[in-house]
Amino acid sequence: MDRQIYVEPMTSPTSGIQEAIDSLPEQGGRVHIPAGRWRLSRSICLPSGVSLVGDGPATILHIAPLKVARLATAVRKGGRVLTLKGKVPFRVGQAIGLSDEVLSGWWGTHGIVEDINGQRVRMSVKFNRGLSVADDAKAVSLFPAVTSDGATDADLANFTIRGPRGYKGKWWDFTYSAIHLVSCERVRITNVTVFEWPSDGIGVQRGADVQVSQCQSHGCRGHGFHPGTGLARSVWSHNIGKGNGGDGFFFCARVHHSTCSDSVFSENGLAGIGGVARGGDHHNIISSNVCSYNQKWGIEASRGDEQVITGNLLLSNSQEQAGEFPGIRLHDMERNVVTSNRLADDQDKPTQTQGIVESGATDYNLISNNLCTGMQQGVVVIGAHSRAEGNLT
Repeated sequence: MDRQIYVEPMTSPTSGIQEAIDSLPEQGGRVHIPAGRWRLSRSICLPSGVSLVGDGPATILHIAPLKVARLATAVRKGGRVLTLKGKVPFRVGQAIGLSDEVLSGWWGTHGIVEDINGQRVRMSVKFNRGLSVADDAKAVSLFPAVTSDGATDADLANFTIRGPRGYKGKWWDFTYSAIHLVSCERVRITNVTVFEWPSDGIGVQRGADVQVSQCQSHGCRGHGFHPGTGLARSVWSHNIGKGNGGDGFFFCARVHHSTCSDSVFSENGLAGIGGVARGGDHHNIISSNVCSYNQKWGIEASRGDEQVITGNLLLSNSQEQAGEFPGIRLHDMERNVVTSNRLADDQDKPTQTQGIVESGATDYNLISNNLCTGMQQGVVVIGAHSRAEGNLT
């Protein structure tokens, strides 16, 4: 049996892409998406053993502008029907998400609209929890462009994902990322570019042995790249994150034995690389990256330990407020190695005036052989057992 399928355009919520995947034999195969624009109104679900491959930038997966509707009445956990205010902006067969301003993320509900009767919408799944009008509960026509839960030995390569052009609205949580992988192993994402997604660009939660390389995330409302929730042994390399609303690259909870290297994170709304060590991350390596012209820090590390930060260029950050955010922040951090980094500012009016700064309950760090010339404060060490050696300031 032929294990390579070419997608034929068709009228379906995934423009025929999911149908092509589902037609593969049980052991998987390769689905090729030709050049063109492929409109999605629900997620493409990637199973094990499948390679989803496009023709490069000419293969574009895109979604319509978002529709948001607020709940008219509360819903209970385990229910499937919600009542919305005003005219229902959704249609049967499309994916929507449901959450409020109190709990989102894993506590949100994602499903398909099965029926619409006046202002009442029935979903394909049960609500994860109760939601109230007082907490601004709402439904939105947003979903990951590509998602997978538990896939192994799969590939995503050579295509573009576009959100609504010029999106400036709400930053929707990470479960709406353009690519949202959960509990996957030995999955590779290569040469995929995400533009203007209303959430994060590429997110990988849980799982292990995942590689993300030669990808780009531009102008997303959230973070450009987002590993989290216990992800182990992952490699993120040769990526570019520019102009995203959050961090260019965001380490989330309990990421360990992973690397972020040889990448460029520029002009992002928070840090070039942020969240390092926060939430139980440990034993990760951040090396040979360029973090430049970000609104806050070049690299932001807080509330954790056991990270290696080496060989990075931190250039002209703290764009939000000159002198406020150091090139490398170490806050409540212990037992980290920060070595051989270059911190500089090439602007006529410098904004990054602090180099490497310890703060809070920080101690037992080795800060060595960093070049911080030109900074008003080169290296600031407060830990009684931290060591700053061989730095040029």
